[in-house]
Amino acid sequence: MIERYKSVVDNDIKIADWTDNVHYGLYKNQIDGTLAAAALFCPEIVRVKDYVFIKMFLNNYHSDNELLGFVEELEKRYDYSKKKIEMEVNTWSLEDFFINDNSVINDDLKKTFGQMLRYFWQIWLLTLFPEKAFVVELGNELMGEYGECITVYKKEEQTCHAL
Repeated sequence: MIERYKSVVDNDIKIADWTDNVHYGLYKNQIDGTLAAAALFCPEIVRVKDYVFIKMFLNNYHSDNELLGFVEELEKRYDYSKKKIEMEVNTWSLEDFFINDNSVINDDLKKTFGQMLRYFWQIWLLTLFPEKAFVVELGNELMGEYGECITVYKKEEQTCHAL
């Protein structure tokens, strides 16, 4: 008996004229690019108070005091809405990941890239915070970003009200 399980990336989406995407990725990226890709798919996470942020989106804040001040400003701006505060930081246009890439980024590749980020970020957040439920959402022009975007926020807790 033989069973086959497809990759999370559909190998029918040809990235280049190679027999498979894995060998192309390893050839094109070498070890440094492959490790950098792993860091993208399982990024550093920063927890400030009870907010969870993807570190690469916080690159303007170098000290803990600056970061705390920034979060306190967001709390005032969004009336302490955890979802909006996390979305403000964690929303990113998919095209902006490739701002310096001169190759053609077609809609199929962009869609597949977004699905892969969502897939791996969900697994990564579940690994780090098994007690919390996160939403990793793909959408259009989220939080004022251009085009197709990805965002991460904690799922809001449901409360029961007595009748």
